Amino acid sequence: MSALADAIKRGRPRTDLGETSPFTGLHRRHARTVDVIAQSVAATAPAGVLLIHPGALYGRSGSFAFFDIVLTLTLVIAVALVIGMFARRISSTGSLYTFAARGLGPHVGLLAGGALGVGYLAISMNTLSSGASRIARLLTGHTDSPTPLAPALTLFFGAIIAVVIARGLRMSTRILLVVESIAVLTVLGLSIAALALTRWDISLLIPQPQHISTEAIMTGVAFALIGFVGFESGVALGPETRRPFAAVPRAILISVGATGLVMLVGTAAQLSLVSERPGAASLESVTGLAGLIDLIIAISFLACALAMTNAATRLMFAMSREGVLPPVFGRVSQRGVPALGGVLLTALVTVVPFTVFALGGSRQDLRMVTSPASTLGFVLAYTLICLAAPIFLWRLRELTLRSAMLSAVPFAGLTTVLCFYLGATTRDNPLGLAWSAVILAAIVVWGTVTLARRPSLASRLGVHDWAVDSDALDTPSRR
Repeated sequence: MSALADAIKRGRPRTDLGETSPFTGLHRRHARTVDVIAQSVAATAPAGVLLIHPGALYGRSGSFAFFDIVLTLTLVIAVALVIGMFARRISSTGSLYTFAARGLGPHVGLLAGGALGVGYLAISMNTLSSGASRIARLLTGHTDSPTPLAPALTLFFGAIIAVVIARGLRMSTRILLVVESIAVLTVLGLSIAALALTRWDISLLIPQPQHISTEAIMTGVAFALIGFVGFESGVALGPETRRPFAAVPRAILISVGATGLVMLVGTAAQLSLVSERPGAASLESVTGLAGLIDLIIAISFLACALAMTNAATRLMFAMSREGVLPPVFGRVSQRGVPALGGVLLTALVTVVPFTVFALGGSRQDLRMVTSPASTLGFVLAYTLICLAAPIFLWRLRELTLRSAMLSAVPFAGLTTVLCFYLGATTRDNPLGLAWSAVILAAIVVWGTVTLARRPSLASRLGVHDWAVDSDALDTPSRR
């Protein structure tokens, strides 16, 4: 045993830090960097997104499809670096909500928290319904949607998600790691095979200047961005992670890099197929492995539903501990997990698509609301974080020109994307956008009224974890 290990073993905890933190009851400091990566990668569902996005992206942006992926990845990396500014200083299950509240105050914090919560739950509903529908089609052989088995499978997979969340963090993240690893490796194998089949034809990866269109590029970026949202969800595991101020920022960047690499390789493969066979815009149409590809998409989306619900559970946990939400969301089980809150959120995520299917609706009917809700929620939350970062650092007297510029660039990009998306969706899906805006506005109004009735809550918003006696050793000089 080394001298350091022996000193740690014989060391005594400090007694002046206190025995509790705002997140008392959680199983603190047990998760590892790999758990944060698994959570973040699964939330982006790279395998499932990759198999359905590139063809649709090409239809929107033409020869600028690959350029849009590169541009979006650059934007997401910049946002990840901004999030790292907070994650190196604050650890909270509230993630971006807590960061926004610390930087911009309680009311804007509520807006960011509401947007983030709407985004998490909307994607959970969308991916759960999509995964259940695809599995139902594989089991019944029906090509139409929805199939009669879809409602029952939605309930079944929803129950599995609730059980996994209640069993504990590491169980859920390890399941996510295994599932997404298998799915991603399979998709990468298919992508490399497709590139070899087309003799590495990358002509469509190079934008054609004569086809340049600002609207097409903006449409592509807004569409591609949905393939990366959720990458920040690992931040919510901070209080449960060992060395969170080092592990979480590192894990977020690794997650973005891994997801970006998969998206770049897969998109290049699918665009090479389009170049070689103009009528075939997907791996499915060339490989003939429709069943396997449908299964990969379904599994990846179900993993995404689990990851998003996991993140939403911890967001609600933080808001409950602050007094904004009912205490039920802040309770933890003997396993150190906000199990009851997770079960309640899973029930909501499950009941909505189940009801749509049971009433004869389809995934498209559900997506009319969940798609604008998820995009609006995440882009708004990311935009507010980029605005909050320099103000937060200025209050700490740590603002530098580099950090200000690093925040300003993605803020400008996200604001442009958000304005463009709102304008385009107002034209193409006004009812879905209206419902999304009403839901978000109702959450913000409810939170604002709560703060007005209980002004003391304003000082509690943005609560974060801190060290307790058991986290630190007493030094000889203090004994």
